[in-house]
Amino acid sequence: MAAKAGISVDSETMRSKQSLNAPSTNDVQLGYSTLYHKDGKFRNWLKDLSIETGGIERVTNEERASNTSKVWNACTFWLSANMAVATLNTGIVSGSFGLAFWDCFAIILLVNLTACMLPAWTATFGLTGLRMTTFSRYSFGYWGNLLVVVFSMVSTTGWNAINSISGASVLYALSDGKCPQWAGVIIICTIVWIICVLGITWIHRLDAFLWIPPFIVWCVAAGTGAKHLDGNAIKTPTGSNGAAAAFSTIAVIFSFAVSWINCAADYNVKMPVNTPRWKIFIATYIGITVPTVLVQTLGAALFTGTAVNPAWKVAYHEAGVGGPLKLALLPAGGFGKFLLVIAALSSIPNNIPNNYSFALHAQNFGPWALRVPRIAFVTFGFVAAVTVGCCAAAFFTDTLQTFLSIIGYWTIIHLVVIVEEHVIFRRSRWSNYDWDAWASRDLLPFGWGAIAAFAFGFAGAALGMKVSWYTGPIAGTIGAKGGNVGHELTALLCGVSFPVFRWLEKRYTGR
Repeated sequence: MAAKAGISVDSETMRSKQSLNAPSTNDVQLGYSTLYHKDGKFRNWLKDLSIETGGIERVTNEERASNTSKVWNACTFWLSANMAVATLNTGIVSGSFGLAFWDCFAIILLVNLTACMLPAWTATFGLTGLRMTTFSRYSFGYWGNLLVVVFSMVSTTGWNAINSISGASVLYALSDGKCPQWAGVIIICTIVWIICVLGITWIHRLDAFLWIPPFIVWCVAAGTGAKHLDGNAIKTPTGSNGAAAAFSTIAVIFSFAVSWINCAADYNVKMPVNTPRWKIFIATYIGITVPTVLVQTLGAALFTGTAVNPAWKVAYHEAGVGGPLKLALLPAGGFGKFLLVIAALSSIPNNIPNNYSFALHAQNFGPWALRVPRIAFVTFGFVAAVTVGCCAAAFFTDTLQTFLSIIGYWTIIHLVVIVEEHVIFRRSRWSNYDWDAWASRDLLPFGWGAIAAFAFGFAGAALGMKVSWYTGPIAGTIGAKGGNVGHELTALLCGVSFPVFRWLEKRYTGR
């Protein structure tokens, strides 16, 4: 029986087609056992230590019974990931667009309260037993999903590098330049690599507590640095120039919030299948929203110190986020230096989702990638992040602004296609997915509809983006320097085009 989207297929037919087009779970396990040890004893030893040895194959109900994730893990994991110096740096960047502090705060609050709902929703997809990049095959198609794979790997590598640079800048400031930023990047990425090799069980164990030390850092910094901050130090431009600054600030804050969409589901695949989705949503939403709002607000406040204090301005230009943070903690003396170390190391839990999910993204390249151990891809992601991070450190401010914007455009396309597939073509029913077809080329769409929507979406981005090296024709009409409206145009063109092209794909291919 021909397979159509949202319609179950005969299980015998499905199994026969899968056997021709996708590796079985036994094949995958054999690949791991062969690479680890021919008799599998080493693999069993790893399991005894709760070290993850599997890949992107769908997690069964039986497998969820061992080392089961809890709902509160969805909160503490994201608390640790966002209670980070990179979050502080994003707040500082938002202040650098020229808006007054209270205008920045309003944007940080309102954008995060709404945008953080998106990764919180996609986090519930983990109950399917599939990682996010694999789940995307049901909307992007088996071959169209390669776009998801490539851009997800690029985005996680970029975030890995950027987050590491944020931490490295703190070590650079603390050491008065004796610890170069490239060395800090290597230190942070190496620790992240070790934790990601251990796998999801150890990640959840560590992240239950890793958010607490940096939270203390931000509280102390807010108190000791308060006298150097001035909410009225920067005045928002009037008219179109003010609108341009606001649009650019919104773009950066929005991009940071939605960046977790591509991997949020990956950390819930071990939860019991009967876990209420609303509990995962709320836990994830709190875990992302609360630290993001608090730390970004502190970052925007710290930037006001660069406007009223010349020493702060010099420190920011010389050491990035580490400069103002060091001066804010200066009254704390030796304890303040200890807190700077903790602030730098906050990049570790911040980077865990990027390095860990990089390996899961890579395993979606095809059957051959399934046979490559997850640890090998984690190591490749580590090398890529170190390489990019060491190179990007020299041009960090422009790199951060540009990267945040471009990755935001891609994430919008990913989200719009998934949402419209689920709502329009699957009628918002999880029963309209054939979960056993996740690796079958014959049972999944090719992806023509998503590919076309992808092209239209990036056309919208090209028209509306405003980054350091390029201003789109529409963005250039907003204010003297231009305003970033790339996200809005990306969502519009992608959202309008996908239903049309997906309908045509279903009509002429049956999938």
